[in-house]
Amino acid sequence: MSTKRMNLLECIEVIADKAENSHLSDEFFNEVEGQIGYVSRKLGINRIQAVVLALMVNRSFDTRIELNDLSDYLNCKYIKMLKYSADVEGLVKSHLIACTRGRRDDNLTYRVPPVVIEHLKNNKAYKYEVPKSLTTSEFFGKLNEYIDCRVNEECSIEGFQNDVVELIENNLHLDFASRTKALELDVNNLALFLFICDAFIQNREENVRQQDLADMCCNKYHFKSVCNLLMEGKHCLQKLNLIEFCNEDGMVNREEYKLTEDTKRTFLFGVKAGGSDNSSGNFSSLLMDCRSLPAKELFYNRRVTDSINQLAGLLEQNNFSDICGRLKEKGLRSGFACLFYGAPGTGKTETVYQLARRTGRNIMRVNISEIKSSWVGESEKNIKNVFNKYRYLVERSEVAPILLFNEADAILGKRMEGAERAVDRMENSIQNIILQEIENMEGILIATTNIAGNLDKAFERRFLYKIEFERPDIQAKCAIWKSMIPELNEDEAECLASRYDFSGGQIENICRKRTIDSILWGSENLDFEKLKDHCESEIMHIGKTERRKIGFR
Repeated sequence: MSTKRMNLLECIEVIADKAENSHLSDEFFNEVEGQIGYVSRKLGINRIQAVVLALMVNRSFDTRIELNDLSDYLNCKYIKMLKYSADVEGLVKSHLIACTRGRRDDNLTYRVPPVVIEHLKNNKAYKYEVPKSLTTSEFFGKLNEYIDCRVNEECSIEGFQNDVVELIENNLHLDFASRTKALELDVNNLALFLFICDAFIQNREENVRQQDLADMCCNKYHFKSVCNLLMEGKHCLQKLNLIEFCNEDGMVNREEYKLTEDTKRTFLFGVKAGGSDNSSGNFSSLLMDCRSLPAKELFYNRRVTDSINQLAGLLEQNNFSDICGRLKEKGLRSGFACLFYGAPGTGKTETVYQLARRTGRNIMRVNISEIKSSWVGESEKNIKNVFNKYRYLVERSEVAPILLFNEADAILGKRMEGAERAVDRMENSIQNIILQEIENMEGILIATTNIAGNLDKAFERRFLYKIEFERPDIQAKCAIWKSMIPELNEDEAECLASRYDFSGGQIENICRKRTIDSILWGSENLDFEKLKDHCESEIMHIGKTERRKIGFR
């Protein structure tokens, strides 16, 4: 029969039509030699595979095709089809057909993937492309596709395992893939680990039930063995601290499992729902770049100056690495937690910025308002996530960044004994988490607060360096006035410093008012009397005797 002007699907149709009741005789092969040859050449498969594929495409309405179905169609004995098992396996490896497991006695069944049918309809040869050089989003999308196929019994466990191993091997440029490979898990445990990761990524499901793992097991005996090990806490994934038991109201549920916080931090940090990543693996968006911080000269009282200079020396990378190493050798905690406390406007936050700039350390700044949530349990998750992110950044940075809790009064207060209200219990829970995290932290945490008197005693012990930012003395105030308004002479600067007990933030406020005046009225010359008027307006008079000073913090 001529194959001129026949496309792939038409050739396959002829092969399938002539194969019915043919016993795969020599006469059959001679009759459709042209069509078999065309399909074979077009798809890069042998003659037997071309025939088997045609038979499977003819039954592509069925997602559970058995070899017995083909032998019935051919009107030949089943053993004849078994002779072609290697050819069938070749079609599976080329992804022209997919191997599944039937529901009856684990019989092998097959299906033709929709993508293959679509190519044949368009007269195109389907060539399987190895999933390599993927983005994070593409990687987890492909992983989810493989898992869905397995859960829906559209592929065998062996096929699934082969696919995920290939996926990892060809994408080692991704952090998740390289870290997973380094675990050196066997294919059975790898399948379980990837399944639990996928459940977390795609659906944000914290808990995976025991029965959900059945699809990742080779058979019911393997599943039973896995369940026994998990319930005893002796499974490989538990020993490696990759997964843990779930908890319900403080009680361990041995039949449900979840990823450990360490696994989420180490393997999945930055990966959002749907498998997308944070800036394609670039986590710099979490940090303030120390190089972008403008240089600013700060003035303190003598005692504060000495404390800041000592801390700056400690945070210099060479000194910091050496000190951390020696502390670890002695079995001591190597993390540094510092508290800057004092009145508003005394330079606490700006000091952190200048320390970061001076020591080459980026800053991860925590927004306290975003941590607290009205939803039960969310605030605790948020604060844990802050420290998880910071740990990740410390591990991947040559120079450890600074974790900054700015204006942290709201989370560093005294814990309440016998708390009954939900909000009070939440506050206590947040503070307990922070205390524990500081205890185990590696890196640098700096917290600033205006109200140190309300600090819990447990926090006082956790902060290694506590620096009180006093209101500037006359000498410091003179220096601040001169730095912000260079036109002032020594006598004028000393006059303002002696007359007004302003913080650096308040002096900056007055300087800004003067700049606004010059823009509005076009006068650049120093008007000392007008400057004193601005100083008076900075003071808020309350009643007849009390005066409260305000300004930027």
